[in-house]
Amino acid sequence: MSDTDIHQTFVTAYTYGGSFYQALAMAGLKADPSNRQRLLTAFPEMADTYGPASVLHRQLRDGEAA
Repeated sequence: MSDTDIHQTFVTAYTYGGSFYQALAMAGLKADPSNRQRLLTAFPEMADTYGPASVLHRQLRDGEAA
């Protein structure tokens, strides 16, 4: 994933996730690149659910209502 995709993944998780994923997303948004990658490695389901291949990610990126 590009840096933009990673950032948008965390934004999507923060917007659509439950409180746990919102907290992880906030940590990812504040983290340096190394720690962002550590979060995505530790929680691969975050990228699966909120990453570029997900409908939620595309809708938020494209400004569509979900």
